[in-house]
Amino acid sequence: MSKIYRFISFESFVDMIMKQSLTFVHPTLWDDPYELNLIESKLKKTTDSADSISTKHALETILQQIITNKLYCQSWTKINESDALWRIYNNNNTSVRIEIDLNDISKLENVEDLEVEYVEDLNEIVEKDSFYDLIKIKRKAFSHESEIRLVTHYKFNGTEDAQEYVKDYLKLSGDSWLYKDIAIEEISTEVKRIISKLNLNLKDKTFQVYYGHIDNFINSVMLNPFAPEWFNKTLKMFCEQNGINYLGKSELYRINK
Repeated sequence: MSKIYRFISFESFVDMIMKQSLTFVHPTLWDDPYELNLIESKLKKTTDSADSISTKHALETILQQIITNKLYCQSWTKINESDALWRIYNNNNTSVRIEIDLNDISKLENVEDLEVEYVEDLNEIVEKDSFYDLIKIKRKAFSHESEIRLVTHYKFNGTEDAQEYVKDYLKLSGDSWLYKDIAIEEISTEVKRIISKLNLNLKDKTFQVYYGHIDNFINSVMLNPFAPEWFNKTLKMFCEQNGINYLGKSELYRINK
């Protein structure tokens, strides 16, 4: 697999081209509430077992909650096109499909790609999987998406980088002594305090990732097969003006004669 695809509205496509950026969203904006619930359930389990926790466990819990607050994702798919995808992402018959090279993801700042796993029993997953593994878990009912999830952690290049980032802060501030047998109820307060000190704005539910430095980042654009001809001409003109390879309307329903 070297190509991935994203089906979006024409308005979102224009915004992306003008800004030369991808818009990532926080899990609280995801359509499926079960996904965020998986992560929250994992965090809750780490603080339900005792009145206080050890220094190592406390730091791990605080780190996980900070990362969760500053986690942003964007959904792509391995499927080049299908009837289901065009109909789900219809946008009044004016949606477009963007194609990029999966290898270019490594050229984006602090972004990694995760192949989504589709499971039957979410409760079992919470019990056995690590916190970070839950970012790529979805219910079996969504398996038709064949999703590739792009993930960014704000300034954090993955969980290890986040750990070093926060540990360095604690070292500089001399606050690590707080985590010796810290009370459970103090965890959320400490998370808020560190987030404030690190200037991590929790009100930001979207995050822009710049791609303008990557040549031909957008390999091609295709239009919804149901789009009117006048819109086809408009999109073609827009793509030509911005040096984008335009494939025209999808021929998914075309009958070869």
